[in-house]
Amino acid sequence: MMTCKEVLDFLSSYLDEDVKQEVAVEMHKHIGMCSDCRAEFDTLTMTIKLYRHWEEPQMPPSCHDRLVKILEIEKLRSKRGPSTSGSGA
Repeated sequence: MMTCKEVLDFLSSYLDEDVKQEVAVEMHKHIGMCSDCRAEFDTLTMTIKLYRHWEEPQMPPSCHDRLVKILEIEKLRSKRGPSTSGSGA
């Protein structure tokens, strides 16, 4: 029987189906009997599922256009150097 440490060491590879058949069988047995390892397995499985189905939020075009304009203005300002107006000197 595998130890919890061995199961955790192989867990990622196990989920990727990248372990030998004998290791997969032993891990399956252990995960079925050990609630701690089962919790780790369930958590990692859910994390992977969420990541695979997560869609990156898209910025609305109007916000994107406004951000580009602001960045262009800032870029022009930085090329001109510090402003001399309003210095009070």
